[in-house]
Amino acid sequence: MGTKDELFKIFLLNEQQWISGSQLAERLKISRESIWKGVAALRRQGHQIESQRALGYRYLGTDHLDAAVIKMQTRDEFNGEIHTASSIDSTQNWAKQYLSSHQPSQPVAFLADQQTAGYGRRGRQFYSPQKTGLYFSLVLPHNPMSALPKIGLLTTGVAVAVGRVLKQTFPDHDFSYKWVNDIYMNGHKVCGILTEATLELESASSAALIVGIGINLSTVDFPAAVAQKAGSIAPEQTIDRNQLAARLLVAIMNVYGEYDSGKFLPEYRAHSMVLKRPVVLKIGNDEAVGKAVDIDDQGGLVLEFADGTKKSFISGEVTKVDLPGMTS
Repeated sequence: MGTKDELFKIFLLNEQQWISGSQLAERLKISRESIWKGVAALRRQGHQIESQRALGYRYLGTDHLDAAVIKMQTRDEFNGEIHTASSIDSTQNWAKQYLSSHQPSQPVAFLADQQTAGYGRRGRQFYSPQKTGLYFSLVLPHNPMSALPKIGLLTTGVAVAVGRVLKQTFPDHDFSYKWVNDIYMNGHKVCGILTEATLELESASSAALIVGIGINLSTVDFPAAVAQKAGSIAPEQTIDRNQLAARLLVAIMNVYGEYDSGKFLPEYRAHSMVLKRPVVLKIGNDEAVGKAVDIDDQGGLVLEFADGTKKSFISGEVTKVDLPGMTS
């Protein structure tokens, strides 16, 4: 590693702590001038480093996503690769391109400060402005010869993992799950989750899963098309996105290791915003209207219809909640 990288590693291990220039120079066996040049190079990359004559240097973090920072903050609890970009069309597309030439045996994360063509379910645009949200995709290797993944459980499991981290990070806010892939706060969508599978053509089975997550952290101005629906978690708060990303990666992998057990479902049900309410569920070009009465053991949404019959749906999109003329 060069001087800049060596300095960066020391700063990460001693974040928010003062380290004198002489200590750094002695540790790295270089001159004070070389330390100064290394610090200047890190600052040009967007790293915030405070300096005072009597104290030395103190690393305060960075306002852009950095793979090394994220990896360090996972504290070795995430064993996969991490890639970051300032701007990308879509982290989902980035992940798919990676899979076209790689066969990873460990998880791979792709994060961007901005997406110019981020998308969610049905290809809808996910507004992803620069540095006001957290946008990432996580490749989860899947053995093509094993059973097909239980997508309903995976998506609900990831939602719970993300929800747990958000509740820990923003303890004064209440978050709820809108089946199957959205997280809401104060009646507005603040997080979307998209699960896609890549296929192994020879076996026609899933070779890898890609989970895409977009979180509105401090975005203020949304496009007119989504302004009524979308919201931000903390518009006036400074958020350490690298630290948040690290926590999310660890939490998701912890759930992924046992998601097919469904042990998180009671937590998902307890914070559901659709249960016990009349809803419209869109499935392809069809719609089902009924009362959401349960999330079954496969993560499916159970609707009760006007005639008293019930049916479980493993896919679809809840487009309306609390319908006029129907009681909850």
